[in-house]
Amino acid sequence: MQQYRTWNVEEGDTRMARTLKQLPQRKEFIILTNGKATEKNYFKILRSLTRSIFEIKIKFSNSDPVNLVDEAIQYKHRANQVWVVFDKDEFPDNAVISAMHSARLHSIGVAFSNAAFEVWLIDHFVELSQEKTAAELIPILDTYLKDSGYTKGYAKNDPDVIANVFIPRLTDAVHHADVSLQKRIAEYNHERPEVKDYPYFRWNSCTTIHRLIEALKLQTTSGAE
Repeated sequence: MQQYRTWNVEEGDTRMARTLKQLPQRKEFIILTNGKATEKNYFKILRSLTRSIFEIKIKFSNSDPVNLVDEAIQYKHRANQVWVVFDKDEFPDNAVISAMHSARLHSIGVAFSNAAFEVWLIDHFVELSQEKTAAELIPILDTYLKDSGYTKGYAKNDPDVIANVFIPRLTDAVHHADVSLQKRIAEYNHERPEVKDYPYFRWNSCTTIHRLIEALKLQTTSGAE
């Protein structure tokens, strides 16, 4: 709860003129994901190693993109922001398009990866620009991990790799993901300058996870840069 005050600046009076009605502030930031292993663990560990102006809540729902957004809409009344996190995976294009359209209509944030969340994880090491299938992403990520000294390689349920390798490289990940996405947008704008509804669902090796990270307004406590 925060008090809002007005000051008589014009007359040079720095005394409180009056105290306005106390207004409740919604401080929850809800992240809803259908990724039970890596995605849920990633954001939980990120929350534990950083601070935010929000109270971050991470929730899992075993839903397709459309139902995930429908569920997220139900949280709007209690949260400052609500975001969904999902991948292209094997979902048909029309399901992803419908989910993104509904999210936009209801002011739900979308953190989307094509083809899989591992695109975002590779961005912690390098800007991923080549088109890769979900299956091809795993050995690439495994190689980067081992080259960085993490000899165990990649496993979806490994919290240590998230805390000790990925989160300390968070700044690099945001930069790489943003540069990659902006290149796609610039190329698309050049070809279709009149269209601004970007087909993220068609852009392989693309992610918008970094937009969620930026929206969280994080400050590091330990481990992350």
